[in-house]
Amino acid sequence: MGSRQNKSTPSSTPAPPRRPEDSPPASVPLSAGGRSGSGGSAAGDAGRSRAAPTRHLEIETKLEIAADAPLPSFAGRRSLTGTGLVGTADPVLHELDAVYFDTAEYDLLRSKLTLRRRSGGEDAGWHLKLPAVAGARTEIGLPLDVADDDPFAATVPAALADLVLGAARGRPLQPVARIRNRRTVRRLLGVEGTPLIEVADDQVTASRLAPTDGGVFAESDRTQWRELEVEVLAGDRTQLAAVVTALQNAGATPASSASKLARALGDQTPPARKSKSAGTAVVAALSKLRDGLIGADRALREGTDVALHDARAAARRIRSVLSVYSPLFAAGTTRQLRGELQQFGAVLGHARDLEVLRRRLRAQLVEEPAEYAEPAAQRIEAEFARVMPVALADVAEEIRSAGYLAMLRELDSFIAAPPYSRRGAKPATSELATLLVASWRTLGGLADQALADPFDNPVIHEVRKGAKALRYASEAAAATLGENTVVFAAAIEEIQEVLGEHQDALTTAAWLAQLALRPDTDGTSGFVFGRLHAFEQAVAHGTLDDFSDAWDRVEDGELLAEAFGR
Repeated sequence: MGSRQNKSTPSSTPAPPRRPEDSPPASVPLSAGGRSGSGGSAAGDAGRSRAAPTRHLEIETKLEIAADAPLPSFAGRRSLTGTGLVGTADPVLHELDAVYFDTAEYDLLRSKLTLRRRSGGEDAGWHLKLPAVAGARTEIGLPLDVADDDPFAATVPAALADLVLGAARGRPLQPVARIRNRRTVRRLLGVEGTPLIEVADDQVTASRLAPTDGGVFAESDRTQWRELEVEVLAGDRTQLAAVVTALQNAGATPASSASKLARALGDQTPPARKSKSAGTAVVAALSKLRDGLIGADRALREGTDVALHDARAAARRIRSVLSVYSPLFAAGTTRQLRGELQQFGAVLGHARDLEVLRRRLRAQLVEEPAEYAEPAAQRIEAEFARVMPVALADVAEEIRSAGYLAMLRELDSFIAAPPYSRRGAKPATSELATLLVASWRTLGGLADQALADPFDNPVIHEVRKGAKALRYASEAAAATLGENTVVFAAAIEEIQEVLGEHQDALTTAAWLAQLALRPDTDGTSGFVFGRLHAFEQAVAHGTLDDFSDAWDRVEDGELLAEAFGR
């Protein structure tokens, strides 16, 4: 896999501070922008679809019922009228025909994403369903393109293809299933006739799709079943539960699959490894962290407030686990992947750190007199207006690069076929504890140097990085080693945060000093920057005492013995 070249900050721009990854997230909107041709995703021309995507939150319950079972009458049932469901609309019949798109490896389905092109019904169009959060799924929709008469030859709209580019690992999107559905919709109404709950009675015919030698897609493995979808419209979860109960009393049962596509394609989740070896435990943790990274990737493409923080933290967690537990794998097999993750984190880090710096300075200016704070704030905002778009553009380019997508595939391959060493086959409880203790001792040596010379900033920086890696590796081992490991990780987190504040203060001071010397900085702003510089220096000195106290609390306590029996 080729290496990726990081974007560097212009030499005239002061470097932003580093920040503990679990600090409160910053608001950093990230525009998707145009996508490079790398990665091979089957997205259409960005100009094809001009309509803005719609977003719809689905709160629903899926049930199954026998093909010939009658549905209960919803009119006049006390269990429903008591919740405000006092009437029913006439049933409406729809003929739906959907083609689902995924990679040949079903990467989207494994990430709990479904992407379809559906005709018929009231919401014909392209639909991307995101993983459920707190019992609700978000559906992103776009209208059909008039040129897409043949659903098998349709091109996924660029806006949706970009959102799933990371989840698809850059692989091409193709039709994988066709689901035809004879749907009878019954809507339950409130007192004023408002539709509150919808019951969709689906007679489903599903088939797999696969390309033939001639390039067309052929259907196979046809299956049929009946499914009920009970969805909240303008109602609430209490009403939803009442309708579900009425249907279950009529013989309905919980759906066997989370989606129609999952049922059509069968279970694509790799079987869980039952071994209690150290390597297996770490790979299980890596699998969860990888899923978190894929979720953060999509958030980056959507531009959510927490995206930069979450993606950077996910990459660092994976890299920390690979680093601390590298002896469980064949020599050198984690090195390249760790390097790729480091490069990815560096690109995200610049944009993330700029936003954290901006928020830090805004908070400090509140304490200054208005006549001084206003020109200083304007100068700071002008600087961020210059550098932030460049940093965000670098992130947008990075997550669409061939190297980044190849890194995701490499991570998948590592998890699917781990290159275990002999130590990887040893019992997890003893081996993970041994490696964490070794990492703690390495950190202790660095901490001794830092405490002996607290103004040795490079060593302080190494302690912070080592504490972060140990914390993440400890949290990854908690499922194996127990709750005491979580307590130990929390203590290490305190050290990480104290030293993160130290690093922030030093770097913010340096940033202010450089900005004050710029020819386009006026005297009033320069005066304020000098005051803030002095404040940051005082913060940096104070955190050294905090570090000494935090280290003593961990070193002098019984946390190590309780967590690892050492």
